[in-house]
Amino acid sequence: MDVDKLEVGSMVLDKRRDRVGEVMEVTTSWVYLRAFGGGREWVTALEDVEPVTVMARLRARVAAVNAERQRRP
Repeated sequence: MDVDKLEVGSMVLDKRRDRVGEVMEVTTSWVYLRAFGGGREWVTALEDVEPVTVMARLRARVAAVNAERQRRP
């Protein structure tokens, strides 16, 4: 993926880990991602990310809402 097309806050698919993440930072070689809705950041190579489909974006948001509900008493 072209580094110019990635924006902080956008959602991408980490193909290597098969995980959707929110872009936190982009360098010329690396993309720093975090699970949508919070969580620990991870780093992946720029060539391992691609734009997410609408379905993958929805799935990530539902997972974040469900995780938040489980944290509440």
